[in-house]
Amino acid sequence: MVEGPYFVGIDGGTESIRVGIFDREGTPVIFAGEEYGLKHPRSGWAEQDPDEWWDCLVKAMRRALDEGNVDPQEISGISVDATTCTVVALDNKDRVLRPAIMWMDVRASDQARRVEETGDPALKYNGYGSVSAEWMPCKALWLKENEPDTYDNAGRICEYLDWITHRLTGEWTASINTASFRW
Repeated sequence: MVEGPYFVGIDGGTESIRVGIFDREGTPVIFAGEEYGLKHPRSGWAEQDPDEWWDCLVKAMRRALDEGNVDPQEISGISVDATTCTVVALDNKDRVLRPAIMWMDVRASDQARRVEETGDPALKYNGYGSVSAEWMPCKALWLKENEPDTYDNAGRICEYLDWITHRLTGEWTASINTASFRW
């Protein structure tokens, strides 16, 4: 067994969540992953259950710790990444209100076109380029216009990375890169 401290990398992807545990030199100790479902309720739509993300993360982490023979007390740091533009709507108690709208979901194409047509000065952060139906503001606008009950009951609309970071730490954060370029 390699001595700690250890560092954990978590990667939340489109089809699975993966956990890697590394020693203090950055050498991999163990990798574990769990697949989760992806649903396409309509053409151009893609959704997932955030609670399934969490269940799969817990399973993958437990398996990595067990199979890697790593004491959780020896974990000194965790890094997380996830797909951007995967949107989660939560109520005021941080409970998931509906399946997450995945990054590849383009149901908000009309909303994206309308956002782009505003010519708003904030668009300078993406170089006044095209606005994507994948981005959170477009998906949030889609929710407002097409699922008003979900939108009205949402205490927070966030991205996958924000949600999982909150589940791990109890803190709400957002990536400045995502916020500036895609929001």
